[in-house]
Amino acid sequence: MDFDKIKSTLNEGNEYLIELVKKVNFENSFNKPIKGLKNFELFYPKAEKTTIGLKTRGKYSSDYPIGAIVHFTAGQFNKNRQSAIDTLTWAKQEGYTFMIIAYDGTVLQDTPLNEWGYHAGESNWNGLGSSVSNKLVGIEICNAGLLEKKGDKYYSWFNTEIPEDQVREIRINNDNQVKGYFHKYSEAQEEALIELLVWLKNNNPTNFNVDYILGHDEVSGPKGIGYSRKQDPGGSLSMTMTELRNLVKSKI
Repeated sequence: MDFDKIKSTLNEGNEYLIELVKKVNFENSFNKPIKGLKNFELFYPKAEKTTIGLKTRGKYSSDYPIGAIVHFTAGQFNKNRQSAIDTLTWAKQEGYTFMIIAYDGTVLQDTPLNEWGYHAGESNWNGLGSSVSNKLVGIEICNAGLLEKKGDKYYSWFNTEIPEDQVREIRINNDNQVKGYFHKYSEAQEEALIELLVWLKNNNPTNFNVDYILGHDEVSGPKGIGYSRKQDPGGSLSMTMTELRNLVKSKI
């Protein structure tokens, strides 16, 4: 097949068709898929798109994350969407990039899924190596995080009292969860997180690996870097990260 002859018949400026012709195997074009064309979405359909302008550092090697890191913000949460927007605004100033889930379960996304940005910091995982931000998408969840008990009351590090019915006590270290008091993710947040993770896998099943759905406390904890640098999601999530991975697998 003479590509130059085909190209000359195309209207000037129709670069998409030109690129398409380049990719087709003409001898077997009707039986084989066209390689190299993206067939996955770069924005979560249920997410609210924001235009804050978080800074990305490049593209994932396969144009898509191969997994995800679950975080908590350890910050304000009770203004629902506005708390999430405030966190994203802070992230822009600090040079971080992530998706975020507000207390009411709203998912916000500022950058496409083929671009990565910093969110995990010092981190390591078997099979991924160090500095996993350029491999795994960050999912922050608006939440007060690890709490301190004073008398019969519970407080965040920024001295906000958390109602007792929003507190989960981890009595012994269990998998990724360390002993302590944690602000619970809301039911809406957990439902939104699980739905998002299932979608991330189904959207690009070849690249996204459920076994690389990891906690920040895993990649930046004893299992990852050899010591406990981070505690999220810890007991804020109603299950361990192993249980979360198994749950996601059951829904695919």
